[in-house]
Amino acid sequence: MTPGWFIAALLPMIASQILRLHQHDPASWIFLDYGGRLSGLAVLAAIPAVRAIAFRREARRRPLWEIVLWISGIVLVAIALSCVRQAINAAFPMMVLGGYPRTYGWLRLLDLTFGLALVAVSEEIVFRRCSRLMLRLYLGDSYRLVVAASLLFGCYHWWAGPGAVINAAILGALFMMFYRRSGVLWPAVLAHYLVDFHFF
Repeated sequence: MTPGWFIAALLPMIASQILRLHQHDPASWIFLDYGGRLSGLAVLAAIPAVRAIAFRREARRRPLWEIVLWISGIVLVAIALSCVRQAINAAFPMMVLGGYPRTYGWLRLLDLTFGLALVAVSEEIVFRRCSRLMLRLYLGDSYRLVVAASLLFGCYHWWAGPGAVINAAILGALFMMFYRRSGVLWPAVLAHYLVDFHFF
């Protein structure tokens, strides 16, 4: 299976990032963000061979107490890394092309619930499950795969500055190791959601 399907899923997500940079209205920004993510998932769902992988059910290989410890550890690492992200972005302010909009009222409630869940689900499916499938063809299921997938995930955050790229790459490596260890994607999705919820 060629990586064309992976690129096809990424294209609407990246296009929405570019279009968001020109939005000053939070509702428009969020609409474009959700649209790009849903379109990327729709591409994966439209290709039968990929759909069987992207949306499959998996069996958990680790006990719940270990999953709780991993999630707690990832959230703590994310909190610690936030200072690094801010310091790097402050050192290179011209490289920060955009930021997340401040939302209020019903829009904030929608974004903190559906929006952050969509972010976690879409990014974990694309950058953990699907990137693992694609990269395994070239790198095997080794730590080289973890590094490559985490760099890919970091680069996806290009618009938020070099601090965000480094931060996302480190967290991406943790999410991928967690996914490989647990055998199921939902714990990584939950950890991702909790990290984003903490910062939003």
